[in-house]
Amino acid sequence: MIASLFAQVPFEQHRLVDTADFDEAHPLVCQALNSARFQVLRGKITHNQLDVLPCGNLSLLKLRYGYGAQVSVDPSSLNGYYLLVLPTQGQAQFHFDGHSLDVSPQGAVLISPDRRFHFKASHDYEQVLLRLDRQAIADAWCRLTAQEHAPDICFDAVIPMNSAGWQALIPMLQWVARCAGLVGQNQGIAQAALLAQTEMLLATTLLLHQPHSMAAHLWPVPPPSAPQAIRRAQAYMLEHLGERLPVALVASHCGLSVRRLQALFHDECGQSPLKWLRMQRLQAIQQALSQDGDAGKVSDTAARFGFTHLGEFSRAYRQAFGETPQQTRGKLTRRVVQVPARPLGFRQRVDPAYSHEQPEKHECPTTL
Repeated sequence: MIASLFAQVPFEQHRLVDTADFDEAHPLVCQALNSARFQVLRGKITHNQLDVLPCGNLSLLKLRYGYGAQVSVDPSSLNGYYLLVLPTQGQAQFHFDGHSLDVSPQGAVLISPDRRFHFKASHDYEQVLLRLDRQAIADAWCRLTAQEHAPDICFDAVIPMNSAGWQALIPMLQWVARCAGLVGQNQGIAQAALLAQTEMLLATTLLLHQPHSMAAHLWPVPPPSAPQAIRRAQAYMLEHLGERLPVALVASHCGLSVRRLQALFHDECGQSPLKWLRMQRLQAIQQALSQDGDAGKVSDTAARFGFTHLGEFSRAYRQAFGETPQQTRGKLTRRVVQVPARPLGFRQRVDPAYSHEQPEKHECPTTL
């Protein structure tokens, strides 16, 4: 899998080391990467090879180091750059902070700057390395968070092939491989800009998809649970009952997408957010028309609670309460009629139409 990603990269055109002499190869490898302590554990070194392709500020390397022998390599830590290790054959065992990690072409390793590590490699171990400057990660962090300064970021070392991080990296690695083919050609301003953009995209992909020490500070707070989100949306709509209130504005206030907010309302309330809001407005108008102190026109009351079309309002009101707004107002008028006083000695008749009238009860529908 990994080997096929870089099968078309012209590594052989940029070979710096190609020798069986380890003493000749070692300082050149250390110069390209990091100084390291090297030890042969078993066998005999038969070949060393290093190809380095600069891709803007990125570097793509193919390394065969101590091939033919089982070796131990201890770079201590990386100075100022991240290193994506992509084994193409053989086996290795990396050690980080007292923990060991078996590595093969079925997985990748991401080494962060200043993190102590060393590894042991089999006699046939080969790898492709992608070097990414620390500053690239810092710049990508600042772009994502709008902060002026980036913290030190340490990535999880393991990138399993079945992880979301690896799936996101594949197209980026394919693009880096294509850009590597530009090396050696006449590079103008456009190609330099392309390579810089590639570096930024790679850094951003790692920050968004590979777990790291600052991930909790990068991702926003998780959205509220369904009941909390609905209560928050309802409270916000009630606070702005008489205003024009697009559902997108309500969703944004709750930190949800419009589709998510609508789905929650249908699940919890059996209706859309706007239908729920219209019912609240109608109930508020009914209450206003039923209060003794509200003597305004029906049309004014409807407009105060967001209804600008009187005919549409009347139809919605009758459908919700089984009577017209004028009939609701008429009940108020009958309740405030004063019965004339009777002379003393006469028994007062109480008209049942005016005695202790109970308000009608209507069930609130769940859908309109």
